[in-house]
Amino acid sequence: MADLAVDAGHDTLVAAVDWGGTWIRVAAVSGGRIVRKDRRAKPQSLAEQYATVADMVRQTTAHLAQPPAAVGVGLAGVIQEGIVGTAHNLGFTDGADVAAALRPHLPLPTYLLNDAQATALGVAARWPHGTTAVLTMGTGIGGAVVKDGALDPGLGAAGDFGHMVIAVDGPRCWCGGTGCLEQLVSGRTLAEAARALAEAGLSPLLEARARSGRVLHAGDLQDAARDGDGRAAEILGRSAVAFSAGMRTIVATHDPHRIILAGATLAPDTWFGEAVRKHWDLIRPRWARTELHHVAEDGDAALLGAASYARNKFTAAQPGL
Repeated sequence: MADLAVDAGHDTLVAAVDWGGTWIRVAAVSGGRIVRKDRRAKPQSLAEQYATVADMVRQTTAHLAQPPAAVGVGLAGVIQEGIVGTAHNLGFTDGADVAAALRPHLPLPTYLLNDAQATALGVAARWPHGTTAVLTMGTGIGGAVVKDGALDPGLGAAGDFGHMVIAVDGPRCWCGGTGCLEQLVSGRTLAEAARALAEAGLSPLLEARARSGRVLHAGDLQDAARDGDGRAAEILGRSAVAFSAGMRTIVATHDPHRIILAGATLAPDTWFGEAVRKHWDLIRPRWARTELHHVAEDGDAALLGAASYARNKFTAAQPGL
């Protein structure tokens, strides 16, 4: 996708890996554009995953004009200074050094970042100047802060916006805190709310869909609200308040030029996306100049972002380049 190209004009070939819970995707990226890519189902064992990633990088970059200079790996987990703190859905134990484990299979400089950070880098390439906060909403809540096209990761986990505390007495989160944004609003929590309404017989539309065998998700809850279901609308309204509060925290801490809302649920023409924008207009700081933008989901953003991160890290480590 042309408008997601990053670092255009630089022809260093790098490999990018999007290491997810279901699929492993790999791309060869040159000049900020994907020239070849592959996708395979993630094996169960960690040893097989390492071998698969290495084989995919080799196969994807084979027979190109030049070998890859480095590898950028985006995976779903907390990563600090190259060490994976938590990534339980992938099978990593705490403190895993993924780059070191890959080295026997893949002797290339390898740089790790969170998958949401990788996506954010790919998305933020459309706005190469200033401070951009990307806020993603899928199964969970994630994001990143990008300054003039470069990731601002802190020790590694900066931009993990799902763990902003919104309700100090709220539900317990797996991170050890309470009241995190992700526990109050995410694709997962909205899907759970839709299923609860259906099981309790409190929403005719949701109950009918569940009875048909459909697995309910956040979009079904929005359909119910649009259909006049007051309970669904109330849940989405509370969620929009929580989400907007998170945006206010981002503005207070980063004062970015823009916040990019990423994900289908946050589109301005959805029930939830419209509610978020309406509440944001009510609570935004009077001095805030931050703009709101939305981008649809694009699978290549994570690959392009991981490639950009690897190229920048590799270049910084080469004084002569």
